[in-house]
Amino acid sequence: MTNTIESGPRTRQQRNAGPAPLLSDAQVGHIRHIDNLSRLPRGDWRHMAGPLPFQEDFSAYRYQLGYMSLAMALAHYHQLPAAPGVFRGQLDRLIRKMLEPDVWSYWRDTSTQGGYGPFALPRLPSRADPVAVDNIMYSAYLQVMTLMYTMLFDDRTYEQPGSLSFALRPVLWGKDRHERFEYDQRSLNERIYWNMVENGYLGVACEPFCVFQVCNQVPILGFRLHDHLYGGDLAAEVTQGYLRAWEQFGGGLNENGHFASYVVQQNELLPQDVLVDHDTAWTDGWLGMLLNMWRPELVRRTYRDKIEHWLDRGSGGRIAVRGFSRIPGSEDLVAPGTLGEIGWLAAWASEMGDREVADGILGHADTYLNPQWENGGLYYPRRDETYDEAGHFVSVIPTVSNATFPYARLNVADGLRTLFERPWTDRERSRPALTEVGREVDVRRAWYHEDTRCLQLSVSPMHGRPAAATDLTISRVWDRGAWALTVDGRTVARGGEAGVEPTAEGQRLEPRRVDDGVRISLELRGRVDLELVWSKA
Repeated sequence: MTNTIESGPRTRQQRNAGPAPLLSDAQVGHIRHIDNLSRLPRGDWRHMAGPLPFQEDFSAYRYQLGYMSLAMALAHYHQLPAAPGVFRGQLDRLIRKMLEPDVWSYWRDTSTQGGYGPFALPRLPSRADPVAVDNIMYSAYLQVMTLMYTMLFDDRTYEQPGSLSFALRPVLWGKDRHERFEYDQRSLNERIYWNMVENGYLGVACEPFCVFQVCNQVPILGFRLHDHLYGGDLAAEVTQGYLRAWEQFGGGLNENGHFASYVVQQNELLPQDVLVDHDTAWTDGWLGMLLNMWRPELVRRTYRDKIEHWLDRGSGGRIAVRGFSRIPGSEDLVAPGTLGEIGWLAAWASEMGDREVADGILGHADTYLNPQWENGGLYYPRRDETYDEAGHFVSVIPTVSNATFPYARLNVADGLRTLFERPWTDRERSRPALTEVGREVDVRRAWYHEDTRCLQLSVSPMHGRPAAATDLTISRVWDRGAWALTVDGRTVARGGEAGVEPTAEGQRLEPRRVDDGVRISLELRGRVDLELVWSKA
């Protein structure tokens, strides 16, 4: 049974509880869209297929899943910290998608190399294990996704032996070609660490011999999270070694002051390491959004000096970007802009706290990139052309729609850096929180104020629907003293150590105790604000 709550006066506690974020329609829409994608059945990659086949460009599933996860982790950490019920299942489903062969089986062929970029490179034997050697462009994202999940929810699923298994079982190849490789988050982290050490801390290659700066920031975040969860100081060791290793390549910047891209390492066809470097918008944006974790002064200086180089300012505060490039060898397959420059630069601006630029880019997107709503989720349909007939930039790749635009819209100033420096502990994970909510409900506010001992929640029907019914569970309620629950300013239940006592008005919401929490039934016809306030300790 559910009951309608009409709006009521704001309580003194609500007025004094502080500026808990209230998410916009667009922010909630991004969270919903990623949740929708996470629930698609195996093999259903709708809205995620990119223009280049074989998982070779920045629309590859691994990048989308990695940055969708990072965007949602930042949204949980900074925007809705008291709503694990929104993010836990979603992030777990994204990890499981990351383990699908559709995502990593490209490595059987990509591991043979042969000549990415400007050089002829040696042909190597095929390797199916996607995390054993090289391929940091996959392994690091999986490493961070699982460690982030453990850090946020204290869920130890992925530290179990074999919890990260790569099973290749084609039906038509013959059983003798079935392969399976088993890891867990600790053994995966160890494998990546030794690959980094054995390569002199310069980084782990993506494709064989090719070491990119961008993808090697991701394992540094992984090492930091691993240190936090299991002890050790791998992140400090690796970053110190990284700085020494990149000294011979300009310290990470090129002669023009842009971020350097990648190094092709010495091999039987190449007598010495070579820095392959051009000024590229995607390198600046992508590396800037990540490197701010541990080199903030360099990143802020580079942003100040170089961001305008890539911006194409229009009317009404809208901002497009310029400086497009393509994966070498794909010039006849894709158009400029399909490396997602607009998304990387928006995400970098959000990390710098430059909302004028981030919102200007998102404003351009909302005007010219055909935003759509589907099942309560906001997305921008893929478009392969660079410009429309009127000359507006219109290119959209799935990574932009599914990952970097949500990242830019939900991140806060120094958002990733803050998470890197202060990952959650039991203190954050033991606070009262919303742990269960119906799928047809959007959560717009979820914040626990320690100073006032007040949990604030705001929920509404899924975007596009006039009403929704839901059971809603708030956990970690008990053993904190007497409390009162209000819905739109009206007290509906009180509690202490004995149990839940509904008020006369609150009986229709059926408030009841469940385990360590309280559950109520709501029927929403608009936004509803809830407060659970404990008496002074």
